[in-house]
Amino acid sequence: MEQQIGNVVLNRCAAVCTVMFMLLVGIAGCGGEKKDTDLILGNWVYYSNRTYLLTVIDMKGTWTSSVRIADVTSKIVDSRGTAGGTWDLDEGQLVFTVVASDINDVWEKESTYSYKLLELRDHFMVLEGDNGRKEEWKKTVQLKGKEGPGAVNSIVTMAPYTVNLDKHSSNAKDRYLCLSMHLELMELMPEQPVPQFHPRARDAAIMYLSSLTYENVSDFDRIKVQKEKVKDILNPYMEGLIKEVVIDHVVVAVSAAKVEEFIIEHTAAPSAEEPADGEEGETGEEENPKDS
Repeated sequence: MEQQIGNVVLNRCAAVCTVMFMLLVGIAGCGGEKKDTDLILGNWVYYSNRTYLLTVIDMKGTWTSSVRIADVTSKIVDSRGTAGGTWDLDEGQLVFTVVASDINDVWEKESTYSYKLLELRDHFMVLEGDNGRKEEWKKTVQLKGKEGPGAVNSIVTMAPYTVNLDKHSSNAKDRYLCLSMHLELMELMPEQPVPQFHPRARDAAIMYLSSLTYENVSDFDRIKVQKEKVKDILNPYMEGLIKEVVIDHVVVAVSAAKVEEFIIEHTAAPSAEEPADGEEGETGEEENPKDS
């Protein structure tokens, strides 16, 4: 009797283990392959005749789109509004319904666009429109920006600048200009690389800042003037893509100890003077140079 009971228990355990194994295999199998509805989500770009159509498809069943026009050097020369609506993927047909649009020549408001999904991979898909024309779309990584859907603005962080201000005479007090700043670039085309900050650019900026006197940086208005001149100096080294030089902190120090404190405090940014893709710099208020 005990042996029979033991056999029954063993058989039940074996059955339970078999069921659990099948469930685990089924779960693993389901998670191993992405569905088309998962692959379709993300930021897509279609390029034709120097025109970029950027379309963001989200899991809520909505989409937004914008148009960017590039010149022969692949730099932005025009941005043309946005459109948006709902989308659906059914039996290999990707359907966009336009709810709002100010680019009616691309996405006509209250219209429906149906595409046959010929190919779909993680970062690539081929669509065929009602007119029979095939379009190759590529998935991109959207960077943080300030210009709405599809904006791709980048930030280049910089190591702090500390220079001796020029003096009119040897009897004048020693003063040191300490700057923490970053570069906000113009909008880049999808897949356009962020230009690297060249060492010569830093040297040129240091030479210019070292030529300034205390009177040149003694108040906010004068600092803004110098900021624009620094932009003009750096832009040739950055392919003319600098939109703005943003000063996070500025101090005019009167001792080497204060300079050292400034450097220690503002050298925490990672990858100094390297592009921080997708990251937005935090801009603090400028400190009054007269208070240092």
